[in-house]
Amino acid sequence: MIFVPMLHYMRNKNSFSGNEDGMRYLITPGKRAVPDPDGGEDAKKEEGIITVDVWPEPWTLDKTDPALRRREVFPLTEEGRAAVADYLNNAYNAEIERWKAHPSILDCDPWTPPAPEPDAEPQK
Repeated sequence: MIFVPMLHYMRNKNSFSGNEDGMRYLITPGKRAVPDPDGGEDAKKEEGIITVDVWPEPWTLDKTDPALRRREVFPLTEEGRAAVADYLNNAYNAEIERWKAHPSILDCDPWTPPAPEPDAEPQK
């Protein structure tokens, strides 16, 4: 069972990262704007969320090809925390062989973003 910290820990703006046999994950609390049902057309309110990123070892999130990363968002509630735990356990159990077969950091290079395309027309 993958450990997910208590809701109080996340409500205090603490992130949590871990790994399980080659599956790395990052749990980050935050907020997002949502329409306020009691307000006018343009009224917004903030809602607490938990963002979960999952990616394979050996590199950090920003050095891993975006095609290999997954992200899910859950409410910042006890039910959301339980859903995060279920999501991580299901992600791990669904692909155990993938996570265990990760390459060594010595056998691969980190992902780098592609170079920007040069402009076809020189700017004047």
